[in-house]
Amino acid sequence: MGQGSLADLKREAERRRMETVAIRRLLPAEEAAHLVNAATNAAGELVLVMDAPAWAARMRYCVGALPNRKVRILVVPRGG
Repeated sequence: MGQGSLADLKREAERRRMETVAIRRLLPAEEAAHLVNAATNAAGELVLVMDAPAWAARMRYCVGALPNRKVRILVVPRGG
């Protein structure tokens, strides 16, 4: 992997981190605490990664407060 590739990965990681922070600010505190990651994919969908299925289900009630009309919610347990 060349230096340019590493720099690109760092920029993408920072972009995703900032997008996650911005989305957390729009959510109720409980849901925000269980958001693992948020990023817009190439299709323009906002992909939200939650840490448990129960929180993913609750997140479905919060998507109206988010800027994207297309939202996909995934579950990836922390530490798993």
